[in-house]
Amino acid sequence: MDSPDQARTAVAVLTPLVHATPESALMKATPCDEWAVRDLLNHLVGGGYMFAAGLRGEAAEGDPDADLVGDDHIAAFDGAIAAFSDALAGTKDLSAPVPLPFATLPADVALRIAAADLLIHAWDLAQATGQPFDPPVDFVQSVTPFYAEFITPPLRQGGFFAAEVEAPDGSTPIEQLVALAGRQP
Repeated sequence: MDSPDQARTAVAVLTPLVHATPESALMKATPCDEWAVRDLLNHLVGGGYMFAAGLRGEAAEGDPDADLVGDDHIAAFDGAIAAFSDALAGTKDLSAPVPLPFATLPADVALRIAAADLLIHAWDLAQATGQPFDPPVDFVQSVTPFYAEFITPPLRQGGFFAAEVEAPDGSTPIEQLVALAGRQP
């Protein structure tokens, strides 16, 4: 699966979970240390706009600590995903540089990061809100090798990812991926 397909699939997997998240769940804890559901959604909204700007060749602007969710988490998410999807549709050259706050990367790499981040956070959201989560196995398997290489010791030491945990015997591909990202499946 190429990186644009991964990104589109990640959006398709995450969107129904966000749409089914009631306002009453926004203060529930998530598997992400120190984040409630609202914080997770704020991260997703900010990330959507950040990757959209980068795919357009623009630097992301705005306060990274701003409340982007506002009074309507679904509308906030939908707006960010629309911007990301529009920028993705306009991305024709996967080697084009994408300026992101942490590095300038080829579009292919930026899209793989976005897809993996959306997938992991879809799992986080499903866990926090008690929603079923069964992403396509081929999608998860296409994301995992990149994520295994991307999550380096400096990212774990820098607090972006927890230490990898051991996935139980017989775990599913998504359980293996979340263990790689430092979450207990």
